[in-house]
Amino acid sequence: MKRIAGIILAAGGSSRFGKTKQLLDWSGAPLAAHAADEALAAGLSPVVVVLGCKAKAIGAALGKRPVQVATNWRWEEGLSMSVRAGLAALPPETEAAILMQCDQPLLTADLLRAMTNRFDETGAAIVHPAHAGRRGTPTLFARRLFPELAAIKGDVGGRAVLAAHPGEAVTVEVADPDVLADIDTPADYERLLKARDLRLEVEHANARERLHNTLHLIIDMDGVLWRGDEPMEGLQAFFATLRERDIGFTLATNNSSRTPEQYTAKLARFGVEVAQDCILTSSQVAAAYLASQASPGARVYAIGGEGVRRALEERGFELAEQEADYVVVGWDTHLTWDKLATAALLIHRGAGFIGTNPDVSYPTEEGPVPGNGAQLAALEAATRVAPVVTGKPEPPMYKEAMRRMGARPETTAVVGDRLDTDIAGGVRLGLTAVLVLSGITTEAELAESPISPDVVCADISDLSRLIR
Repeated sequence: MKRIAGIILAAGGSSRFGKTKQLLDWSGAPLAAHAADEALAAGLSPVVVVLGCKAKAIGAALGKRPVQVATNWRWEEGLSMSVRAGLAALPPETEAAILMQCDQPLLTADLLRAMTNRFDETGAAIVHPAHAGRRGTPTLFARRLFPELAAIKGDVGGRAVLAAHPGEAVTVEVADPDVLADIDTPADYERLLKARDLRLEVEHANARERLHNTLHLIIDMDGVLWRGDEPMEGLQAFFATLRERDIGFTLATNNSSRTPEQYTAKLARFGVEVAQDCILTSSQVAAAYLASQASPGARVYAIGGEGVRRALEERGFELAEQEADYVVVGWDTHLTWDKLATAALLIHRGAGFIGTNPDVSYPTEEGPVPGNGAQLAALEAATRVAPVVTGKPEPPMYKEAMRRMGARPETTAVVGDRLDTDIAGGVRLGLTAVLVLSGITTEAELAESPISPDVVCADISDLSRLIR
């Protein structure tokens, strides 16, 4: 997957509308914040919001969203100045950027992902959506066109560059023209609000229908099936429901510390019999990834529990503390400064750096405690080297789970308690995403998050009722 940024053009004065469009309410969030949420949910990185008129108020409306703000002090000179400001804020590794307007409220993360996928597949210089042959925005531009974009003048965005390269553009077809509609007048705003409400009704009905027709589940464990050593209420009934409905499942966990055998033994203590090949850990996925990259028998320094070490040994790697070719980091409940120091020195000397999963916290009976993401953050801060992460929300774990079950995305649902891993990854792959509120994510966090699950349940008992 190429690194693609999002540039949200939100500097205008909204003269035709009569008041600041960027601050109009859309499902509880200002339009500018809503646009940022869709860009973030699509996985665009970085997301740059270009501000100008009413910059202070709009910037405050973005809240704590992980976006980068660029200011166009010359916003009155036209849209081209905002494009230039947004491009200037991008890091050198950016391979393409999607230019977005903040007043297209029905624009979805799904469309943005479709555009990035089209770019990945074709390598085209320009990707834009179209309805019935009519071109629309937003528009993706490859990096080689950035100088031309930065050179345009006046109140135009990328239209001049698109006109200069007609044979280098590909399209993504959009069935609903309202997805590409923008808000110019109060009447436009009212019409799109009604369209939104109708769409939400349809989406909720479709999500429940997809759940009813689900053939396979990818199920997280910590915070979903248990907290620490306490099983969730209704655990046995949940698995009985899956077997009654003939729903296949893989229990896929980002917790790398344990082996599949240990997980099956834990479930057995809770009265649930599950075969080992139904268990998939982030350690197994990390070891499989490393096997695709490293020479056979490569030396690996491992931080983590038995699950990490066992997975690496089963793939034929030699565990070592000196002159290791790779550092693999999983959650370690016995982490020491010496372990971190050894890993940091190896990474400084050129060892590859792989993280099993990015979870910054782990749910226990007493509350969240530091997880593997916290360990990775410490090493990244010390080495200035970012790890390659293979667990959720990255695709490898979901794809391996589906491969094991012979599943297809359209009939597969992911069940998890974390928006930033379980749900975000499922949404990106087009799976039905079911959030349970029995683990890390709270209702307040869900309300503020740009990540939208298809179905929200209190716990697995609630999910069992929905499935039945």
